[in-house]
Amino acid sequence: MVHLLPGPLLTQAVFLSLVPWMESEGRPQLIGSSQPIRAPLGSDVILPCIVQPERNMEEMTVRWWRPDVPPDPQDPKSDYRYVHLYPENQHQEDLTMPSYVGRTEMFADGLKLGNLSLRIRNLKASDDGRYRCFIPQLALATTIMLEVFEPISDDTLTTAQFPGNLQTPDPKNETDVKVGQHNWSSWFVVLAFCVLVVVAVGVGGYFLKHKCQRRHLPDYKPPPPLLNMW
Repeated sequence: MVHLLPGPLLTQAVFLSLVPWMESEGRPQLIGSSQPIRAPLGSDVILPCIVQPERNMEEMTVRWWRPDVPPDPQDPKSDYRYVHLYPENQHQEDLTMPSYVGRTEMFADGLKLGNLSLRIRNLKASDDGRYRCFIPQLALATTIMLEVFEPISDDTLTTAQFPGNLQTPDPKNETDVKVGQHNWSSWFVVLAFCVLVVVAVGVGGYFLKHKCQRRHLPDYKPPPPLLNMW
């Protein structure tokens, strides 16, 4: 009995078996990205897939699929569903993973130049992971890693820059603040008391001085009456 591998696994096995022959014959290469492609949630992203040396790929079949997404047990066709297929046909939606329907496209003008890159619109968190670009006729494949991250909003930046506005103060710090406020209050009371003492001493000294001066003044005696010279 012959056991056939599911669609993506079968194509992968064929590709791996032909790699030595391809290298010996100097066949074209499929260039993707050695570094992960990072894009924020809700944005559009382009996954690179370029044939080198350049050649017209309009007559070729291109399959984009997810090697790290397990089959859906409730969907018997999930082993044969792709992220994107070229050329498109009337059964395109039946062969596309439901979460990617209407969100993917390739560049028609780029196919003549060997550009098989895929655009994914309105990224979702579930889009994060590995993608494989495969050309069955040439047994060429490349894998691209997509990392979808949460965009940083203004509110997030404000929280990060001023964390104290949203955090409960440390009890020790709160105690230090209260002690500092108490010290300032104590100093203010002492200063006010000193000012009052100085003012009181000044006023008391002023009245005491004038009282002493009045004691040392000679008694006032009215001048004697003028004698009547006539």
